[in-house]
Amino acid sequence: MAEVRLINNLKGILYYIDTPLMDFEIKDRELIKSVDLSQGKLYPWELAKLGVSYGSFVKFFQRRTMRENCMFYREHLRALGMDKMDFDLYIRKNNGNNHLDNYWVKFENFGAQNFAQLQ
Repeated sequence: MAEVRLINNLKGILYYIDTPLMDFEIKDRELIKSVDLSQGKLYPWELAKLGVSYGSFVKFFQRRTMRENCMFYREHLRALGMDKMDFDLYIRKNNGNNHLDNYWVKFENFGAQNFAQLQ
């Protein structure tokens, strides 16, 4: 059975390297706050082309996670201290970064607090 990868509750500031792009909050699978901090500049594809919505945030973060049946998937989760996928926790544990681009999320009291810490 495929894992459900929807964001339940997530709050943070989306960055491109050291440039803050958006202060956002998702609560109970609904985007309740989205404050543009960059006049729409440097937005990732999903937000720039699909618009700022709960769905575009989900698509953005789904693209940033390892697929369920990928080689070493279980080992990857265990390395993060997880025995099964918890999408919200996964995003927080890797600061929303996929190491293929320079987008990441700064969370209050959790994870990296600047881009250099992700390196």
